[in-house]
Amino acid sequence: MKHLISLVLAMSLCACATANDSIKQLFKSVNPSVVELHVKALSSPQPGEVKFHAATASSLGSGALVTSSGRILTASHVVDRATSIEVIYSDGTKSRGHVVWVDPIVDLAMIHAENVPEGISPLPLAKSDSYSIGEQVVVIGAPLGVSHSLSVGYLSGIRDGQEIPGTNIKPRLLQTDAAINKGNSGGPMFNLKGEIIGIVSYILSQSGGSEGLGFVVSVDTVHDVINSDPMTFLGFIPTLLNPELSQAINNHAGYGILIQQVIPNTLADVLGFKGGTISVLIGRTPILLGGDILLTINGIELKDLESVIKAKQAFVSTPIGQEITFTYLRNGEVEELVWVKD
Repeated sequence: MKHLISLVLAMSLCACATANDSIKQLFKSVNPSVVELHVKALSSPQPGEVKFHAATASSLGSGALVTSSGRILTASHVVDRATSIEVIYSDGTKSRGHVVWVDPIVDLAMIHAENVPEGISPLPLAKSDSYSIGEQVVVIGAPLGVSHSLSVGYLSGIRDGQEIPGTNIKPRLLQTDAAINKGNSGGPMFNLKGEIIGIVSYILSQSGGSEGLGFVVSVDTVHDVINSDPMTFLGFIPTLLNPELSQAINNHAGYGILIQQVIPNTLADVLGFKGGTISVLIGRTPILLGGDILLTINGIELKDLESVIKAKQAFVSTPIGQEITFTYLRNGEVEELVWVKD
């Protein structure tokens, strides 16, 4: 009996050692392609701030190199207000980055790094639905600014959202108990094959730190968004207006996208769109008033999420060299702007 117990214990210790070695090798393999993102971004209006003055603030996130040409997956909320992005690799190499596209509905974004160090390979994306609750997972990122930290946990749950109107995309979040904190956002979650199965989005926490309830955007959703040919980042922070909100701000059109802020040196900035300057509270949400209200893109009225998706699809499908027409309200007057897509 003693021999049997000893054998079982020995086998258990051997299994644990093998698992630990596997995670060590995984980290060594994938870590060079996980990046830190040091972001300077436009600050948001704060409750009680009436006259808004645009300022920048620094923030930190993580990302995953997914192409050898420098494309990096991250979370939308890490970069959607970015005025500058510094990409830092594990060997200390730094590169400037810029936003390629953002999808705030699912909290995903793609940025492009100007330089990729030699010898760094892009990270593979797992196939859709290639994971199971209970499997071990690994998260790598920069929690609280502590570079290239590894945490290990389990896939705790699968949470499906409603299908996005006008698309075939049904957002899915994966729940994990792996430790996730501020700074992990946008970083990859791996299976034990070293494949990305999700991009870190947010945590649920009463303390503000990790409490074992982390959520990542599933690789299924990553594939769906990439395959949808997402729209180039225009460079403004939007608020979609419904009839009630339109009435509250005296928008007689009754619909449109209220431009909150315009990111410098983006297409919206080049085209001359204006953001708001007066901060008000609607419910508990600070909203900037006084900016342009985008009404149509190529004749498509921006009345709801489905029409916005349709306008994005029309924008993407317009060939280079063809005109795209924007109509918008500025100071109560309807104006029109024609841009030749380049």
